[in-house]
Amino acid sequence: MMSISNSAKPLFVYLQRPDNGDWVVVGRYKHDPFSNIGMFRYADSYLDAGHKWSIDPVSLPLRKGEFLQAVRYAGLHDILRDASPDAWGQALLRRVHNLPEGCTPLRYLALSGNGDRWGALAIGNSPAPGVAKLASPRLEQLSALIAELSAISENRPALNASLRKRLFATPSMGGARPKATVSDADSFWLVKPGLATDTVDLALLEHVTQQWGQAAGLHFAQSVHHPIMSGRSAVRILRFDRHGSRRFMTISAASLLQVAYPPLHEADYTGASYARLAEELRRIGVPAEDWKCLFGRMVFNAVVGNDDDHPRNHAVVYAHEERRWRLAPAFDVVPNPEENALRLFMQVSAGRREISRANLLADFQRFGFASHQDAAAHLDELLEKISASFIDIAPLFSDDLKRLMQQRLLANTALLT
Repeated sequence: MMSISNSAKPLFVYLQRPDNGDWVVVGRYKHDPFSNIGMFRYADSYLDAGHKWSIDPVSLPLRKGEFLQAVRYAGLHDILRDASPDAWGQALLRRVHNLPEGCTPLRYLALSGNGDRWGALAIGNSPAPGVAKLASPRLEQLSALIAELSAISENRPALNASLRKRLFATPSMGGARPKATVSDADSFWLVKPGLATDTVDLALLEHVTQQWGQAAGLHFAQSVHHPIMSGRSAVRILRFDRHGSRRFMTISAASLLQVAYPPLHEADYTGASYARLAEELRRIGVPAEDWKCLFGRMVFNAVVGNDDDHPRNHAVVYAHEERRWRLAPAFDVVPNPEENALRLFMQVSAGRREISRANLLADFQRFGFASHQDAAAHLDELLEKISASFIDIAPLFSDDLKRLMQQRLLANTALLT
């Protein structure tokens, strides 16, 4: 953990190389507290070595000797915001450091440890990389972990002091709900327990929805459901940015689209678009099959009523064996349990969020379809697969969730046919 009392002092940005796993200095970041502008410059040593990995090919292309500016997130570059904790992790940091609510993203970046960041970046004060090894709780500790997360969220005293210390030291990625990472051999899983305030079993809903996406032939992250652990249902989702000691370069859709999430301005809403994201995938070299995969994910979200499909719930991950970026597996796909969403967060076509057949097909070219007819045929095939696969996964739901999702399937499929 580092101090940033001198905000003009540069922070060094480290990258775990995709080819051999070595850590290198990829560049340095400086913040001007007067203008609130951040500046990132690739290290000469990194470029002179011939490394071709841009940490953000949209906002931070490889340029020697040039400071690349950032104004969003109070001067923190999008990819560094990706490596920072979200609402849950920020809440932990405020508690352990007695911080005010209005802390800057840079403050959260600097105070969170390198042990469990999203993606393959780390930061430090030294020009020589020094990155803590991954030290997540083991899967055998799952019950104790869920109990501790619940105690933290309810402001209760520690049940396991050493476990709580570890959770505060490595605030995890994503969202406002309690979560933490557990390891199982070489795999790392994000664990999310249910809350006492939940009106339905959200952990079960998320797990079965992930299974549904897989059964429909879509690229969804693997999940496991734990019915009762310390009195709570929990779901764990396989992390695609980790395997063993290796961390994989990852960029959120918010960064690719250059929009803030949570949104700060109307432009952040209009810029959050599936069609625009498909174009950014094309721009950074993601293959055409992934553009259509994104289209399928949009259709699935429309069918199940997942209106929490914001741009931090989509990402790309670098596949070194292919020497290119790929669309990451779908994650955090949770249907709205309170009401049937008739519009998604991300625009389904230019200026349109409402769920309808016309809207989902309006920008067919941007997903790589040759014609409106081809896109319509693909949409109909997706709807058939999603409907057919529900029969297989429906028994995994509780009775109340089964009724809810059956009604959702019928209502939203009707909107798309």
